[in-house]
Amino acid sequence: MKKIILIAAIIFLFIAGLWLGPALLNYEGYFLIVLESATFQFSIFGLVVIVIVMAILGWLALLLTKRLIDLLAGSQDWLFGFSARRKRKAFRTGLIRLAEGNYAEAQKLLNKVVDEDYDGINVLALAEAEAQLNNREKARQLWIIAAQNSQTKLAADLCIIRDHMLKENSKQALTYIENLPEKSQNQGSIIKLWAHALDQTAQYSLLKEKLPKWKKYLGDDFDGWQLKASKGEFAEIASKEGAIKLKEKWQKLPRAIKKEPGQIAAYAQQLIDQAMDEDAQAVLVTAQKNGPIPVLYSLYRELKNLQSNSAIKQLENWLKGDSDNAELLSTLGQLAFNNDDFLLAEKALSKAIKLANDRRDVILLAQIKEAQKDNIHALELYKKTIL
Repeated sequence: MKKIILIAAIIFLFIAGLWLGPALLNYEGYFLIVLESATFQFSIFGLVVIVIVMAILGWLALLLTKRLIDLLAGSQDWLFGFSARRKRKAFRTGLIRLAEGNYAEAQKLLNKVVDEDYDGINVLALAEAEAQLNNREKARQLWIIAAQNSQTKLAADLCIIRDHMLKENSKQALTYIENLPEKSQNQGSIIKLWAHALDQTAQYSLLKEKLPKWKKYLGDDFDGWQLKASKGEFAEIASKEGAIKLKEKWQKLPRAIKKEPGQIAAYAQQLIDQAMDEDAQAVLVTAQKNGPIPVLYSLYRELKNLQSNSAIKQLENWLKGDSDNAELLSTLGQLAFNNDDFLLAEKALSKAIKLANDRRDVILLAQIKEAQKDNIHALELYKKTIL
């Protein structure tokens, strides 16, 4: 629309010029300017030309003045300190040196712009350089400053927490997290560090309590954390109060919790650690009545000195419907080996090796051959593991 109006105005002025031009040239009137020492007389057309020329000269003078002011303003910093351009260059080069691993040079460059307003990125970058140079206290001070800027608060908080945990001071890390605003505490990256800090301080009951709220933040790691929390909690009970109290604790848990594979695996692991392999076998077999659960049947590998063979029977039953499952065959071979059934172990492992050739199975089969005094075959199998 603006272009149309501009074009129309130009056309109008052109037509007006064509119409008024001859009239101005032929017009006999004039302008007379009388000064103390001189008199000037202009025709109408001459005056119009002079006005136009003066307007153009005035516009050019204004443009030149503005350009000169900008030039002088830009040179002020060059005269009295770092110019904005040189500061930006120092900042960019400092970031590049940091990425290159040249921390001393990065520290030198970034120190020149530490007081500039770069949304806290300059402070955060300098803190990283100081940390890499093992100036931990200086780095910590810079992280605290960066945490005051909304743009870099989360990154700075994460650096402070990691620094505490790096120094094996997870209690201080927890204190820092607990003092953060709720908005910060609900950040996924903070929650993951929170879980690690609770694990390192062996606060498994608290970790277990918080896990349901953190499920969406932990994603695929949730089951692993649930297993770790349960293991830690059960281990604490077993070490302080014994296996009997551990079993009582399990019986008192809600039925829904006792159906969770992670909880069952944690409980069974503690029974195994307490040399209660028969009890562990019973728990694992019962939990897998409807089919194999990897996190549970993997524990069959740790069962030893069993009086009953319900776990072996269960594995053999599953293999009837899935005879080429290398993982189940490998598990059966390990379980049979642990309980001195070398014939079954050799049969299961030989088939598992044909299907998957897992180094773990080859070593175990070599041990069986060695136990059977078949040193030639044992040596051949050991050689395969180093090729």
